[in-house]
Amino acid sequence: DELMTSLPDKQRQVMHLRDIEGYSYNEISEILELDMNQVKVNLFRARNAVREKLLKLNAYGL
Repeated sequence: DELMTSLPDKQRQVMHLRDIEGYSYNEISEILELDMNQVKVNLFRARNAVREKLLKLNAYGL
């Protein structure tokens, strides 16, 4: 949860709707009033940010 709270709002919302709630890209696009590319870009960036933070935690034990 702490990993996601540090994300920008749009990235956090998109990641939550897709990965936790299971919404489709189309549904997320409608809910957040974003075009499909914005949904995909925000999800990509959010997942990368979380992945990087997890790698740092595993590498350094922080």
